[in-house]
Amino acid sequence: MIQESESQLKKRIVFTGGGSAGHVMVNLVLIPKFIEEGWEVHYIGSENGIEKQLMTSFPSVQYYSISTGK
Repeated sequence: MIQESESQLKKRIVFTGGGSAGHVMVNLVLIPKFIEEGWEVHYIGSENGIEKQLMTSFPSVQYYSISTGK
C-alpha cells in the first residue's frame, strides 16, 4: 500500500453560499486566509448568482455551478 507523507497530503476545503450576498461576504473574508495557509479551495454556488461573479477575484478557487431555484 502506498502511503503519503504529511507533506504530500493536500488540505482541501469547500465553501458554499449564495442568494443574497450575506453568506458570500463571510466566505470572502475566510477564503484568502485558507489560501494563504496552503489550502486548496473550492466553491459551490449558483450558475447565475452574485457569488459566481465575486469568486472571480480568487483565480485559484475552483468554482462549481449548480442549478438553483427560488
